[in-house]
Parts: sequence; structure tokens; C-alpha cells
Amino acid sequence: MAIFENIHTRDEAFYKEIYFHHYFKSKIYRFIDILMGISLLIGLVGLLFEIRPDYTAYGCFVFIILFRVIMYRRIVKVSMARQKEISASGDILYTITVTEDSITHKSSLGSEYSIGFSSIKKAYQTKNYVILQSGARQWYILKKEGFVAGNCDDFIKFLETKGYKMGR
Repeated sequence: MAIFENIHTRDEAFYKEIYFHHYFKSKIYRFIDILMGISLLIGLVGLLFEIRPDYTAYGCFVFIILFRVIMYRRIVKVSMARQKEISASGDILYTITVTEDSITHKSSLGSEYSIGFSSIKKAYQTKNYVILQSGARQWYILKKEGFVAGNCDDFIKFLETKGYKMGR
């Protein structure tokens, strides 16, 4: 018996938001940003005390930022191209059905798969989506405004009762 059901399509705004979170707000990138910030501060202190700076570190800093921006823009473009290639007839509808024990993902193209909650390792939110991630890094994405059974606030409470901390 479905407790929650969510229906959404995926457009460019969807891919931008999801991948922006992945490339710029995930924990590993926050850690890298902190390290780069410390490196930048050390370099600035070195300039103040006329210590010859290591320009290689600054080059790496710029390279990492440019690399992330390029990868982000590329994955959004590739995702949109894939979407258009497989959906020649129009938008693909994605339906996520949540029961007490499992999540089922269906697309209007006919694919369907289910996973038990025990396989979900991480849950977090972006501005417009709730993302569940399995141990194999498969994402189950629900649009906050896309609930046709239940609502987003109740879904987040449901996840918290299952022990997931809803990070941003």
C-alpha cells in the first residue's frame, strides 16, 4: 500500500539543481573548499610577510574550480541530450511510490525497479527535491511539489522516523 507517491518530469532546471548540489555542495567538495581556503590564506599571509609564494598551489586552486565548473556544465548538457534522445515523444514522467518498506521507481517509458529502505544509505534535500541515495549510489529523486499522495513535510518526517537525517 503506497504511503507517498510523487510524479515529476526532468528538465534543464532539474539537472542544474541536482548536479549543482552534487558538484558544489556535497561534503567532499566542502572539505576540498576548506583546504583550498586555508591554502589561499597561507598564501596571502606569505605575501604580507614578503615570503615568496608558491604559484603552483594557486594554479591547482584555479584548476580545481575550473574543472568542477566544466564538469557540472558538461553533465547537465549530456543529461539533457540523453533525455531528449530517449524521449522523442515528449517529456518522460517519473513516478516514485513509497511504501513502509520500499521505494518503486517507474518511468513512462516502461522501466520499473524497486529497492528496500535498508539499501538507502543517505537522504538529503535541495531547494526543490528530496534525494535518496542507495549504497550503489543510485538516486531516487522526489520533487517537493510533485506529491500526489502524501506531502513533502510528511515524507521528510517519515524518513526521519526511519533514522535518516535530512541534510541540505
